[in-house]
Amino acid sequence: MFVKILPPEVRSRIAAGEVIESPTDVVKELVENSLDAKATRVEVEIHKGGKRLIRVQDNGTGIHPEDIEKVILQGTTSKIENEEDLLKITTYGFRGEALHSISSVSKFTLRSRYFQEKEGWEIRVEGGKPLGKEKVGMPVGTEVEVRELFYNLPVRKKFLKKEDTERRKILELIKEYALVNPEVEFILFAEGKEKLNLKRSSLKKRVEELFETPVEELSEEREGVRLRTFIARNQRQGKYYLFINSRPVQNKNLKEYLRKAFGYKTLVVLFAEMPPFMVDFNVHPKKKEVKIMKERKFLELIRELAGRKREFVEIPKLSQSTATYESTYEILGQLNNTIILVKSGEYLYFIDQHLLDERINYEKTGDENVACRISVKAGEKLSEEKIKEMIKAWRNLENPHVCPHGRPIYYRLPLREIYEKLGRQLS
Repeated sequence: MFVKILPPEVRSRIAAGEVIESPTDVVKELVENSLDAKATRVEVEIHKGGKRLIRVQDNGTGIHPEDIEKVILQGTTSKIENEEDLLKITTYGFRGEALHSISSVSKFTLRSRYFQEKEGWEIRVEGGKPLGKEKVGMPVGTEVEVRELFYNLPVRKKFLKKEDTERRKILELIKEYALVNPEVEFILFAEGKEKLNLKRSSLKKRVEELFETPVEELSEEREGVRLRTFIARNQRQGKYYLFINSRPVQNKNLKEYLRKAFGYKTLVVLFAEMPPFMVDFNVHPKKKEVKIMKERKFLELIRELAGRKREFVEIPKLSQSTATYESTYEILGQLNNTIILVKSGEYLYFIDQHLLDERINYEKTGDENVACRISVKAGEKLSEEKIKEMIKAWRNLENPHVCPHGRPIYYRLPLREIYEKLGRQLS
């Protein structure tokens, strides 16, 4: 009814390659199907890192009874019909390979009840061979069980990662889809234990819940491209997540660009929305790599966003006066001839003098090597005038947060935390 077999000319245009290489690949394809079916609740269960069992259940629209046997055929999909559709993909899946590939290398059970039907249907497949079809009582939605993955391909099974590794990869995968779908409830069970239980929330709250840290939000929009970014600086290690049109993207070059732009000790979760014709996901069998039209302008937009002086990290005018918190700086001195201490508002800043001067000189010269060579060094005693000059320049930098190599220029500590540690209140 809705599922169609793609014509040869369309299938030839789709990036070739096997979809399923690990339990994580199975979970990815099944979760994407659930999200494409407009599910608001997705539950995943795995045993032995997904090698023994993968079960994904959702409350989406379900599969029409006339399509239940078609979905495991190769090249069948309800998401595209012709070549032009490849230029305007808005769903996660579109290839018509996933369920066919999964059912060919496992003991596979699919149950689904279409939202307009009173009962569901179940089909069972082993190693690509259909075993039967029958009616079942179940709520609206779809449930897929994948048991004994690669049972019929012992050589491939031998090359799977350790159970702990596969389990971690699946947890990370669920986090990625949970980040970009905050309106969906996600639950993950592993070895009978609940590992994740995320209720529906706003995008910012979902980011803060998953990473257990407050984040700030930055946004920018230009020429049809909209960026919405959540960041937390001064983390123990940097983490970089990139989503384009609600799809997780694993692109080393783009993530390296984020690291240099925002800093290597920064959590960055960047959501980019652009017209479907501007991005091509059909360049990698697993849809991990992308081609972006006008990529240079896209990167420029990210760079501008990374350098923005945010409201609550405002860099106000230099002043030695301490009459008000909001609009003044107080330079407290130089620590170990390396760190400049500055109080601004309700925060204490520890600023690396070499990294700050390096950023200042880099924005003047555009040359990292020159900037590094001519900048003041750690351990160098600075005059009061030099410190004033550097702090004044700081507030006018294009990117006042990281050096040209991506290292954070400063560490910021709330005065409130210091007072609380001492048992006092900040007045």
